[in-house]
Amino acid sequence: MRIRALARKRLLPPVMALTPYHGRNRTVLIVEDETVIRHVLKIVLKRMGHVVLEARDGEEGLTVSRKFNERIDLVITDIRMPRMDGPTMVRHLQAERPDIKVLLISGHRAESIPNDLRMNFLPFLPAAIGQKVQQMFARKKVISPVKGLDSK
Repeated sequence: MRIRALARKRLLPPVMALTPYHGRNRTVLIVEDETVIRHVLKIVLKRMGHVVLEARDGEEGLTVSRKFNERIDLVITDIRMPRMDGPTMVRHLQAERPDIKVLLISGHRAESIPNDLRMNFLPFLPAAIGQKVQQMFARKKVISPVKGLDSK
């Protein structure tokens, strides 16, 4: 419980001036190994009116997706996680759900992210994540951030 209070105090501004999405409820899958970050993302997205699913790593993210029979509109995933990293999980997820949008997050600097992934990359900042989610839902076209990763 202390972690949640600390997360709210340090990572969330007192008043979140996010505009909720007006339209059908969107479902967002958060895949993040850090509990505090996952919790903050959940708070931000729920305040925006979205339905939130959670997973602790890429393997669990795939399991959650496979057990959820409804549409998942967006996956927000950390890039580096134990067991299965974000880009690997996204590659599998997009094969099963080709219309899913992807937002990659990381505490690492953008220079460590491959160029083809940078368009859908956001350093972890709660207010910036809320804005980026709104922008992605406004896009008409799904852009695949993992194109070319199969050719390792």
